[in-house]
Amino acid sequence: MTNFNIEENGTTNGIHTTTVTTAKPTLLTPKIALFAEWLIPMGFLPDTLVQSLPEPNGMSFTLYENVPKYSELSRKTREQGGILSNINFCKSRSKSYLCISGAVLQKIGLAFGDTMLIRYEYGFFRMRKLPADVKIVTKRIVGHWLEELGFVTNSILTVDSSPGLITCKLEENGHARVHQLVKYARKNKLNLLQVTAQKDNNYAPHFVIPISRFEKAGFTPEDSFFATYDHGIIKIHPIDFDALGF
Repeated sequence: MTNFNIEENGTTNGIHTTTVTTAKPTLLTPKIALFAEWLIPMGFLPDTLVQSLPEPNGMSFTLYENVPKYSELSRKTREQGGILSNINFCKSRSKSYLCISGAVLQKIGLAFGDTMLIRYEYGFFRMRKLPADVKIVTKRIVGHWLEELGFVTNSILTVDSSPGLITCKLEENGHARVHQLVKYARKNKLNLLQVTAQKDNNYAPHFVIPISRFEKAGFTPEDSFFATYDHGIIKIHPIDFDALGF
């Protein structure tokens, strides 16, 4: 589970990603166990009531602090195919958490391994399934998934940008062509970077996109972004929340 904690207005909202796990390994029954620092600041305190409703490609979660008639809320929730549940507290992590599993997730097509993007605000958050070929990244690109694309530790890459797009391209045999690549990068006004090992993340490969590339692309460096990818190339775009159904 990765929490980018991107705050848009002080501490009022942000985004978060989590992965669908499994409640029963032999059946791969989908399960979402959401442990997040923002739950308590957003009002989701231990023992508070949450209404979870299925939506296209995801779910919505609404906090109910005062319920005049529980039976009426329960009936309406069932009619919409949702469930009511309580926020729990994990002593070992000192965090609030929400756990949902089974049919309510299966009905909206969620399965073990799916990555979910969450957008939250006080008393409410919405969850949407990400396409399989998309990652959520920040200016610091990190993870063992980079190795599958050829971006291994010590490899060389160039970074280009244009309005609305940042492109990271692996330079094969980069170390053997350093002088050539330096001239090429200068001529084409590119940044030349080396992938390093991130000690705090199990020595996963990582690199940091220069601020100047965000400025040229028209992005805010503190935001999170979509990354589409193939072997040797990573393209970074703004997150299209409307297209995801937020």
